[in-house]
Amino acid sequence: MFDFVKIIKKEWVLIALLLILGIATRFYHFGQPNQIVFDEIYFSKFVTDYSTGEYYFDIHPPLAKLLMAGWAKATGAEAPIDFDFKNIGREYTNDFYKYLRFIVSVFGAFLPLIVYLFTKELSKSKMAAFLAGLFVVFDNAILTQSRLILMDVFLLVFGFLGLWLLLLARKKQAFSKSWLWLSVATSLSLTAGFAVKWTGLIFIGVAGSVLLFDWFKTRSGKVFFGQAGILLGVGFILYYSVFAIHLSLLSYSGDGDAFMTPSFQKTLIGSKYYNDFSIKPASTFSKFLELNKVMYTANANLKATHSYGSQWYTWPFLLRPIYYWFGTGEEGVASRIYLQGNPFIWWSGLVAFVYWLFWLIRQSFKKIKDSEFFPILLLMVGYVGNILAYVFVDRVAFLYHYFPSLLFLIVGLSIFLAKYFFEFNKSKSVIIGFVLVTIIFFQFFAPLSYGLPLTDKAFSERIWLNSWQ
Repeated sequence: MFDFVKIIKKEWVLIALLLILGIATRFYHFGQPNQIVFDEIYFSKFVTDYSTGEYYFDIHPPLAKLLMAGWAKATGAEAPIDFDFKNIGREYTNDFYKYLRFIVSVFGAFLPLIVYLFTKELSKSKMAAFLAGLFVVFDNAILTQSRLILMDVFLLVFGFLGLWLLLLARKKQAFSKSWLWLSVATSLSLTAGFAVKWTGLIFIGVAGSVLLFDWFKTRSGKVFFGQAGILLGVGFILYYSVFAIHLSLLSYSGDGDAFMTPSFQKTLIGSKYYNDFSIKPASTFSKFLELNKVMYTANANLKATHSYGSQWYTWPFLLRPIYYWFGTGEEGVASRIYLQGNPFIWWSGLVAFVYWLFWLIRQSFKKIKDSEFFPILLLMVGYVGNILAYVFVDRVAFLYHYFPSLLFLIVGLSIFLAKYFFEFNKSKSVIIGFVLVTIIFFQFFAPLSYGLPLTDKAFSERIWLNSWQ
């Protein structure tokens, strides 16, 4: 007779399942559609600019684009340097886009495993970790973002990898060799997330909160300042290095010139200031500082609205998915891609969040805290901290800005289910039923994640949540 509990006690089985499911879901229908989808209009162009060396400007740091460009270069992919990236829905002229989507999908396939490792270390529960990994696999929004030339999956992998490494470092003796190496690795990973998008600051903030928690608990300022020094020092070196590589590769005049000062443009071959000998060219470090300042100003001055922009308080309820792409297939049957989450995961996670919030309040009055106090506190800091960043921001925001909070929510939901329905419930039927319902919802919305053909009737059945059009 099939013994579910006995099987899942073997960790290699859990890891293998998560990897197989991650690869299968991210690479199913790979390369389709063969057209520009949503923000691929920007990021595929930016990656292509590394092939021509023409300077571009983006409001986000360059690490994700560099990783994609590096992968394309290593595999010999030919960039479509004469391709017009101006319109969503325009058909790609060669397979260069597949190389870029491939590396994104690889990161997307490993994200469930990274979340598994983080959750296991945080909760000490393999079941909670496995559930968290499964929910990442079967969330439609994370799936969609993991298949296209978009950057969020890089941010999530680096962020949760960094937090996992930090948790590992906490178990080591302070200033031992293993502690030092893990602290350096933590800094590199967390900084890599920040070098993908500045929203990666949430993971650095959570890490800082952990350090403060330990300082308050142990009263050891030496350990706090030592680890904080490594986090900031190593982090700055990596962050600067990423920009130095970025600037060295973009040595020719391009459409990003207009954002920069004459001394910056003086360093770009073919720019209008290149042969102006009255201007002193900026050093690499000066260019680094100027570019970050201009990025900050551009982010702060983003006043444009978007028809699929949304407010932070709508994200937990999935009230504004994003229309990514439209195409017409055989016999005129339409295909669409939406950034649409799995509502069963999102709403169940919200219920678990409310429970843990009241639980945490009760725990705060106890002299001796339960073992889950630190894990739940960390998850709350991550979830709330990410959302709070958008409460005070005027620029347009989108559903994908909720992703870091969503993953903290998923971990909290998984710990809840493992604690109350696995450890204390011998039948385990609730867990099995929950996973099955999750998969049913995933399957129902999958055509909108993959851009599969749907009749108008089938499409209308999937938009009952809100009026998307």
